[in-house]
Amino acid sequence: MTLNRQKQIEQFAKFSAYVLGRHPDEFGLVLDDNGYAKIKEFIQAVTETDGWRHVRKSHINDVMLMLNNPPFEVEDILIRAKDRSRLNHYTVCENPPKLLYICIKHKSYLSVLDKGVHPTAHASIICCKDQEMAERIGKRRDNQPIVLTVHVRKMLDQGLTFSPFGESLFLADFIPTDCFTGPPLPKETPAVKKPAKKPDPIEAYKKQSQAGTFTLSMDRLSGDKSFEKQFKGKKKEKDASWKNNKKRLRREKKHTWPDQ
Repeated sequence: MTLNRQKQIEQFAKFSAYVLGRHPDEFGLVLDDNGYAKIKEFIQAVTETDGWRHVRKSHINDVMLMLNNPPFEVEDILIRAKDRSRLNHYTVCENPPKLLYICIKHKSYLSVLDKGVHPTAHASIICCKDQEMAERIGKRRDNQPIVLTVHVRKMLDQGLTFSPFGESLFLADFIPTDCFTGPPLPKETPAVKKPAKKPDPIEAYKKQSQAGTFTLSMDRLSGDKSFEKQFKGKKKEKDASWKNNKKRLRREKKHTWPDQ
């Protein structure tokens, strides 16, 4: 292994210890009661940071294999720092900010307006001091999350509490419908009927000309002897009648008496 590769692994290990063991809240990351985070969420949080967008799960494996004393430990799909002494412990917050922000999935908005906000991906609802962090967390689950503004005083008046996690995150168990505001629902636009397609005049003429008729094939007629015979017979009959009329006119003229 080259010295450059060794240095990259050590730098990533040091950065991981900071994220998992000191200030996970700076990266929108919440740990469980045992200090664990999901590896998938840890990688998402890390790759949102400039200089670390290249990190993949293989980098975690490299640290575990190539360092004698890796700063974190892995258990199945979970990861945590070995040194967790500097983590902020859960306490009830008596003076939270007046407003907090959360993000929900776009498709969940109607349900949330009706039933309030409940925990989904985590044991608690993650509320943020600033809207930018809320959007950062929300986009990990939805490309276009809905941002809600939580009115803290209304929640406190109802006896609901917040637990701070680090310096920028606050955790809640439930947020009633009258304790948050969000964007208006999009108005349902009536379906626009497409204008009827104008008929092709050529096709319309063809249909009209073909109504009650049938198309004769000249190839078929040329091979149909009965039709050919019938057609020739009519022609001869017409020619013969013309000649007979001419002869009759001559006879009548010949026998006509002159005027007295």
